[in-house]
Amino acid sequence: MKPNNLTNRSIRPTTINSYLIEKIEVDLKHINHGLDPKKGYGSKARSTFGMNEVAQFFESLDGLEASSEIDGNWEYFVVDKPFFEKKKKYRMVFCIDLREPNVSGVITFFEIKRGDS
Repeated sequence: MKPNNLTNRSIRPTTINSYLIEKIEVDLKHINHGLDPKKGYGSKARSTFGMNEVAQFFESLDGLEASSEIDGNWEYFVVDKPFFEKKKKYRMVFCIDLREPNVSGVITFFEIKRGDS
């Protein structure tokens, strides 16, 4: 189910597998506060990412061939890769609605800390 209050942004055309993504929809509150199935969004911020950083990371995936999982009309991807000046590793989870394949929904984005998998 698509959450309310998504932030939309046009991006530089980005090819992932056979998709040409031109727009992202981002749940910035989930990215920056986390999400607990019972409690909802966290009250304390775990990061301060903005749309520019999320869009830059997504655009850096151009040309990516990645494995995915399909659930109904949605295809889900999990990508881990170094990014930004410090070359720390980040994880982005995103989906593509097969009925609207030029738009990607960014579910979450975070730095992978040592010990995370």
